[in-house]
Amino acid sequence: MKYTLMMVAAFTAAACVSPEAHRQVVGAKNALQAQNAALVESQKTLSAENERLRGENRDLSGRAADAAWIADQKRRIEGLLAKYGAGTPSAQSGVELVQTREGYAFRVAGGVLFSPGQNALSEQGRRTLGELASQLSGRKVRIEGHTDDQPIQRSQWKTNLRLSVERSMAVADFLTDTANMPAENVSVAGYSQYRPAVEGNDDAARQKNRRVEILMLDT
Repeated sequence: MKYTLMMVAAFTAAACVSPEAHRQVVGAKNALQAQNAALVESQKTLSAENERLRGENRDLSGRAADAAWIADQKRRIEGLLAKYGAGTPSAQSGVELVQTREGYAFRVAGGVLFSPGQNALSEQGRRTLGELASQLSGRKVRIEGHTDDQPIQRSQWKTNLRLSVERSMAVADFLTDTANMPAENVSVAGYSQYRPAVEGNDDAARQKNRRVEILMLDT
């Protein structure tokens, strides 16, 4: 019994830790916890910085691609202006490349494409559109029909607005059905006499205002 009491006393003495030693253990533990928390915050900061850098890299890559696309479009427009710009020696009769408020457009005289009051393409009109289609490959376009300000007297279309829409539809059908432009790249609009190319109501002004414009939406 005496031996047993001595063993218990020895074990109890060994198990006891001084207050100073206890404070050191707690301090070390707290220091480790603080260090771990700091590492977690540092990891969050590094992750955020990496994401920011990745975003900047994507932005720079996008800008480089945009710049290359813009440069390519500029070269294509310069080539078109050299061929179809007003006053150029090789300009196609009745076709002019013009800059509108929405972009560049091929302006085709109505007399080149249609007989008066009609929406059926003439043979000359089909040839003209066939040549222009090669310049429109891969582009998105809007076909815009325009008339002069004279009311329709003898025509099945009854109004200039309907005639302008029908003519733009005829051009769109040719480009998609005959020239094989993707239908999703072609849209139509009809403006009647309300967007004249030139002001005036004499014969010369009216002749210029009767037209179809093929607006290139991606220039």
